[in-house]
Formats: sequence, structure tokens, C-alpha cells
Amino acid sequence: MTKNKIKFVDLGLVNRKYKTKYFNLINKIYDNSSFIKSNYNHILEKQICKIFKCKYSLCLNSGTDALIIALKSLGLKNGDEILTTSNTWISSAYAISLNNCKPVFVDINDKYLQMDENLLKKKLTKRTKAIMVTHLYGNPSKMDYICKFAKKHKLFIIEDIAQSQLARFKNKIVGNFGDIACMSFYPSKNIGAVGDGGAIICNSKKFFQKATLFANYGSVNFKDKDHKIVGFNSRMDELQAAFLNLKIKDLKKNNGVRKKLAKIYDKKCDSLGIRRIHVMPQAESAYYVYPIIVKKRDLLMKELKKENIYSQIHYEIPIHLQTAYKKTKRKDLKITENISKNILSLPFYPGIKKKQIERIFEVIQKNKFFI
Repeated sequence: MTKNKIKFVDLGLVNRKYKTKYFNLINKIYDNSSFIKSNYNHILEKQICKIFKCKYSLCLNSGTDALIIALKSLGLKNGDEILTTSNTWISSAYAISLNNCKPVFVDINDKYLQMDENLLKKKLTKRTKAIMVTHLYGNPSKMDYICKFAKKHKLFIIEDIAQSQLARFKNKIVGNFGDIACMSFYPSKNIGAVGDGGAIICNSKKFFQKATLFANYGSVNFKDKDHKIVGFNSRMDELQAAFLNLKIKDLKKNNGVRKKLAKIYDKKCDSLGIRRIHVMPQAESAYYVYPIIVKKRDLLMKELKKENIYSQIHYEIPIHLQTAYKKTKRKDLKITENISKNILSLPFYPGIKKKQIERIFEVIQKNKFFI
């Protein structure tokens, strides 16, 4: 008999507590007929500002749009170069390219798997105008060095906090170090919607106002008939905002649960000699996913699946090796390329049972020759 399935993330379990309240809100929204960028959006934006300790927030329809609009608000020019990482989801590079700028990929460090800040200088040219910092897997990057480097060379900083909601570096919430930050509410994120959603946060009124125009057809709101710039439509609907208003209240608590789970996973990994990602000194992770690094990743993934345990890869093909960016292939991204062949994210989410964790590591231990 096949053992019970262990999902990579059980969203039904994670979101169960919100179901009754959310369905009541759906009825209210339906009866009120205000479906887009209305009351629940405004409440959510206020909650984001309060929880993330920022002055401004703007809810959008996806994390990808947040990145695109954030870059547009900075007023970059065609051909400007942006330093970023290839070890992430492709949205970051797309946002750069769709702004007619050039992504310049920086390799990651081997211990934390974040952008290697020591390599920034090697990538710097006269065309470099910004750094896009992706705080991946929930872990903050080394923001004190990056901020100092950016200030010295007069570079903008765009923070991608899609995977690191409320992560901290030197007790400061990520997203507040740079000029503008972007987050995603994709369903599996720490604050996950029941569809797509995203937001921008910043402490600059100038950038916030520009982002607002770009997201709303180049106009401040529906009442303003004079469209000031060429913008597009990236507004969050009320159904997503209403759900996120419920869920965001539990973000700190759920991050605490993730932190406790990570300690269990760390202990298991260390006892079995499994290589794991470490959190940088003076940093606090949001633990979005729990990746391990193994030599025969694909074989281990198959063995886990045989036992009805489902894992994922973050990320299997680095951006610079994908067809869309084949012209940007580089030979100096060796750590990124090596990690992509060996990284595996285990099932990890608030609500996963200790028995399930035990079963995951029992299967890994049984197949230890893969690691």
C-alpha cells in the first residue's frame, strides 16, 4: 500500500483557517460590486506599510509586474546595465529586459547562495545604473556591503523580496535598504494569495507616485481623465486583496513556525551530513523553502517520489542558460551552474507534521549514497 502523499506545500492545509471568513468577504464584494482596487486594496496597502515598516505600498496584479513597474519608476534609459543574479526565477531578468535594459549576471557565494557581493566590482561598467538584489530562499543578502557599494558608484538598488517577506539583516526588514522593493503573493509564498498578486514598497514619495501612474494606465485613478504618461493595467482585484488582508495578519507567527521547522531540518541534515544553505551572520531568514544540495539530485528526487514525497528544484536552469538569454551565456557563473545541478527543495510549510518530516529524512537516509 502506498503511504500517504506528502505534498511539496499543502496549500489546502495552510489556507484552511481562512476559508469561512474569506467566503463571507466574497459575498460582500459580490454584493458591493467593487471588484478592482477598492476598499480591501487600500486596507492591505496600509497593513503592508505597518508590518514592513515602510512609508508607501502599492498593490499590483503580480510580482513580475511589481519588478517591471519598479524599474520603470526609476527612469532608467535604454541600454543601462543592471547587476543581478542568474540563480532565481526568470521574472527578474524579464523585468530588466522589458525596460530595455541589460541584465548583467553576478555569481553567487557557495555558502549562502546569495549574490556574491565581492564580485560586484568586476561587473561594474560605465553603463551600470542599478543592482537588483534577490533575497532568495527567504535569506537576506549582505546589504551593508551592497548599499555601501551602490552609494559609492551612484547605483539604484531594487530589492526582490518575493521569497523573503519580513526577513531581516542587522535587524532591519529587507525591502527597506534600497530605493524600491518588490514582493509576490503567488499562492506558495509566505503571504500567498489564491491567485496572482504582488506589491511594491518604498520610502520615496517620488518613486511611489511614478509607480502608481505606470500601474494605472498612466493616471492617478479612475477619476483622473488626463493620462499623464504611457502606462498599463496592473491593479490587484478585491478578491485577492480581501484574502491577503486575512493572511498577512499571521505572517509574523507563520514565519516563527517556519523558523522552528528549519531548526528541525537543520539538525536532521547535519546528523546525516547533508549539505544545506546557511543563514548569513546578523541575518534572519523568512524560510520560504528548505533546499539541500546533493550530488545525485535527480535520483534522490525519484526515490522520494516513489515514496509519495514530492520535492521541487529552485532553480533547475539558471537564467543565463535558458533559450531567452542564450546570447548572455557566461563562463564566470560556475557556482550558479553547479548549484542548479544539485539543489533540491524538500516539502516545507507551516502545518507539516513531525511524522511527515521523519518520513522524509528516513527516505533520504535510506538513499544516503545519493548525497
